[in-house]
Amino acid sequence: MATLWIREYDASSALPIPVEPGLVDQTVTFTTTTQSAAFASRTGLVTVIADAAFHYVVGAAPTATTSNLKVPADTLQTMKVAAGQKIAVVTAA
Repeated sequence: MATLWIREYDASSALPIPVEPGLVDQTVTFTTTTQSAAFASRTGLVTVIADAAFHYVVGAAPTATTSNLKVPADTLQTMKVAAGQKIAVVTAA
């Protein structure tokens, strides 16, 4: 099993960069497609990193597949999201 670490950041920042401290940290253990908890009401950016290569998708009720964008293991990825969305991940083939 792989682990994905997620840090949520406040959406009120004028710059599209994470400002510490983050709002919420989550971890998701996954092999098959697995969703995170919904992002907090103030979340506008998330940074993720996993200990294994993974594919991901963000949405209201996402299901990740190996057709989604692949991220190599131990690569920090930051993206703009909306409050209430989730990230779904699956181990890369």
